[in-house]
Amino acid sequence: MGHYWVGTWDVRQRMWPGAAAKAIDLPPAVARRVLIGNTILQEVMTLAPESRETPFTRVAYFEYNAVNRQYEYFSLDTRAPQMMNERSLAAGAQGKAQHRGTLTLYGGRFVAPQWGEARNVLFRYRLIVGQVEKKQQAVRLYLTPLSGANIEEFLAFEYVYARKS
Repeated sequence: MGHYWVGTWDVRQRMWPGAAAKAIDLPPAVARRVLIGNTILQEVMTLAPESRETPFTRVAYFEYNAVNRQYEYFSLDTRAPQMMNERSLAAGAQGKAQHRGTLTLYGGRFVAPQWGEARNVLFRYRLIVGQVEKKQQAVRLYLTPLSGANIEEFLAFEYVYARKS
């Protein structure tokens, strides 16, 4: 099984601490993508070299599982060390799974130690993976609080990738 270089990407990261909140720009990052074998995309994201912010590492894996006919995504980020795992609906299933070149992956539940002003917030989440167009790609993470006054889904993170090499 070989490893095949897929490219280096500059990443603009933004975060929203709530449904009606303004976006917060996070430090620029660099993502390096490698294809493992013929099916698994590995991405390692780190702080951009020119940044003076706190370093981090985010490792993610993406693949299509032919056995269960689902796309699968797994990530771990040192900024919030929780394993995140998302899956698409099975191929042929109805719903939000595919829409105009995007892929929707559904996660379970997780607890954020702090989100905005709130502490220990329980969320359900989903990830929207856009296709690569003109050497750019957007990935968006949506959160739905499972308690509190406002249980409305909101865009929580956006990663906009621009391919360097």
